[in-house]
Amino acid sequence: MLKAQAPTVHASNLSVTDKYCNTATISWDSGNGDGRIIFVSDSFAVDTFPTDYQKYNADSEYGKGTKLRRSTTVYDGSGSSITLTGLKKGTKYFVAIYEYNDNSGNYEYYTSSGYGTVNFTTESITANFTIDDKYQCLSGNVFNFTNTSTNTLGINPSSNSLTYTWNYGENKSTKVVSENSSHTYTVGGIFDVRLTAESVGCKTDTTISDTVVVPWIIDFELDKSISDNDSVQCYGDNYFNILNTSEPPDKPIYGLFDRTRNSWTTDEGTKGTLYDFDFGTDVTGEIRVKLVVGRLVSPGQDYCYDSLEKVYVILPPVIDESKVNISDSILCLSDNEYTFSHSGNNVVATTWDFGDNTSSTMNPATHSYTSAGVYEITCTVTDNIGCTAEITDSVAVVETPNNFFSGLSSIYCEGDPIVTLKPNLPGGTFKGGMVNTIDSTFNPSTPGKYTVGYIYAVGSCVDTFIVETEVLPRPFFSIGKDTIICSGTTIDLRVDSSGLNYDWDDGTTDQTRTVDKEGTYWVEGDNGSCAFSDTVTIVGVTLPIMDLGNDTSICGGEFVKLSIQSDAGSIVWSDGSQEGFDRTVTESGFYVATITHPCGVVTDSINIDILPTACEIFIPNAISPNSDFLNEQFYPLGLFRFISLQVWDEYGQRLFESFTEGKGWDGKVNGEVCQPGTYYYMIRYQLPENGSYVNKMASGPLYIIR
Repeated sequence: MLKAQAPTVHASNLSVTDKYCNTATISWDSGNGDGRIIFVSDSFAVDTFPTDYQKYNADSEYGKGTKLRRSTTVYDGSGSSITLTGLKKGTKYFVAIYEYNDNSGNYEYYTSSGYGTVNFTTESITANFTIDDKYQCLSGNVFNFTNTSTNTLGINPSSNSLTYTWNYGENKSTKVVSENSSHTYTVGGIFDVRLTAESVGCKTDTTISDTVVVPWIIDFELDKSISDNDSVQCYGDNYFNILNTSEPPDKPIYGLFDRTRNSWTTDEGTKGTLYDFDFGTDVTGEIRVKLVVGRLVSPGQDYCYDSLEKVYVILPPVIDESKVNISDSILCLSDNEYTFSHSGNNVVATTWDFGDNTSSTMNPATHSYTSAGVYEITCTVTDNIGCTAEITDSVAVVETPNNFFSGLSSIYCEGDPIVTLKPNLPGGTFKGGMVNTIDSTFNPSTPGKYTVGYIYAVGSCVDTFIVETEVLPRPFFSIGKDTIICSGTTIDLRVDSSGLNYDWDDGTTDQTRTVDKEGTYWVEGDNGSCAFSDTVTIVGVTLPIMDLGNDTSICGGEFVKLSIQSDAGSIVWSDGSQEGFDRTVTESGFYVATITHPCGVVTDSINIDILPTACEIFIPNAISPNSDFLNEQFYPLGLFRFISLQVWDEYGQRLFESFTEGKGWDGKVNGEVCQPGTYYYMIRYQLPENGSYVNKMASGPLYIIR
C-alpha cells in the first residue's frame, strides 16, 4: 500500500477566545497539511500522539469524541477555529493540534517536535447570599437578602452582562431579577430561597431556607365562676381573676413542641408570668391589662411576640380622708364636744363609731366624751351602687394641765438683769411684753406694766397661766468724766440730777462734794424705789521741772539726745520741730522748749555747737630736724584739746615737756640736735563725748632720722 507523505509545517499561533464557564473558542494558523486533528485533556497535558492511518471521530462537545488515553478528540477538519462546549467551570484544559495529509483515507500525521499546544481555564460563577435574619415573626417580617456571589469573568455584579434571579419559595413561578433583594411573607412556614446567577455561557444557583413564625391567637377573659369578678369593681374591695384563653395556630412549626412564654402587665405596675393572671389595685379609673405571648421561633432562637390589651375599671372611692372632717383632734376633758362630718358623693348610708361603744347615723354628728383617753373613730359609708368605704381616725380627750411658771417678780427697776422664766410644763410658749419667746427670758429694760403669759397646749386643749409685773424707772445721772487734779488745788464733784437721796463713798449726803487729791470717787442716788450709781477717777499731776542741760559742743557727725519728762500737757520747740518730748539734735543751734501743762507753763533752752569736722588726733612716728623745713617738729595734728607732751630717750631720761597748745619738740636738747635713733613720747589731750570733754592719752616710739 502506498503511504501518504506527512505534512512538514505544524499549525501555529493557537489561542483561546470567548472563554466562558462551559464554552471556549480555539483558533490557529494552519500548517501545510490537508487537515488537522485536535485533542483536549482536562487537568493534564496531552501526552499521546495520533497514530498514522488511524481515523479519529471528533465532537466539539467535550467528552463525546474518541478518547486517546486521557485526551478527547474534539476536531478533525481543514478549518482554523472550533467552539468547544460541554466544559466544566473553573477547570484547566490542555490542547494539542497535529497536521495530517489524507491520501485516499490513509492519514499521515506530523507529530514531530513543535506541534501546536495551548492551555486555558474556564471561568467560574458561584452563587451565594446571606439573610439578615433567618427567623422572623409573621407580623412585620422583612427578610433582606444580600448577594455575595463571586465570578472570575471580571464582570461587575450589577452589570447587565451578569443577571441574578431570586425565587422566594412561596410560588415556584414567582421570580425577581435584581442583585440584592428583600421580601415580606404573608403566611408562615419554612421557605427555600433560591438565587440563580448567570451570564453568557455561565449559569449557577444556590438555595438557603428561611422561617416565618405564626404567633398564637391571643385572648383572655374574666373568670365567670367567681362571684363579683366583674370588669367594673369598687375601690378598696376589688380583685380581678383573669383566664388566659389564647390558642396556638393550626400546628406547631416544624412539627416540634410549641413552646410559649406569657407576660402580664398593668399600667398601674402589677406584673405576672403565669399562664393566668389576677390582681387588685388601689388605683382608680381605667386599668389596661396587657398579655404578651412569646412563641419560640426555633430551638435556640428568640421568641416571636404578640400582645392583646383589655380595659377594666375601678370606680372612684365612695369617700376619702379629704372628705372627712373632725372639728378637733385633742380637747380638754372639762370642755369637749367633737363634730364629725363628711362630704362624700352619692352616699346613701353613714355610720359613725365614736370608739366608746356609742355610734350615730347622722351626718354631721356631734359627740362628747366623759373620760380622758384616745378614741378611734370609724366612718362607714355606702353609695347608691352598693360600694362601701371605711375611714378611720382618732381623737383624744386629756385632763386639764397643771400649768404655771416661776422666776418673775412683781416689781423691777429699769435696767435690772435679765431673768429666766421657768415653766412647770415644758413645751409651751411665753407671750407678753419684754419676753423673748426663744430663750424664755424677761428683760426689764423699759419702764411700764407688763402681762406675761405661758400657753401650754395638748392638741386643742389649751391652758394659759398669767403673771403681771411692773418695771419702775431708774434715776440716771453723772458726776462727770474722769479728769486730773493739780497738786495743791481742788475739784468740785456734783450730781447732775436733783431730788434724790445721795450716798457718797465717804458717807456724805450732799449733791456736791469737793476733793483735793487723786483717787476714785463714787456716789449712789435713789428715788425711794430704784437706785443708780456713778464713779469718776481723778489722777493727780504736777508741773514738770524741765532741764535741757548746759550749753555744749560736739564733734562733727555726732548728735545730742534731749529727753523731757512730763505727766501731761504738750511741748512746742522754738524751731518748729514735731518730735515731742524726746528729740535728737544733729545741727548746731539755740533750742528752746515750752511745755503747756494743765498746772502751768515751763520753758528751758540750750545752745548746741556741732563742730564742722569729726574730733580726731593724728600722731607722727618720725621727725627729721635737718633744717630742710620738712618734719622739723614733733606735734600731734587734728581736732582735740591739748594738755601736755613729754619725750624720753631710750634710757628713760625726759628730754622735753610742753603744756602749751601748739608747742612741739624740735628734736634738740640744749640747742643740739639729738642723734638719730628711737625715742618715746606721751601725749595727754581731750575729745568731746556726749556733750562734755573726756581725757585721753597716747604713747609710743618716735624716730629721728637725717
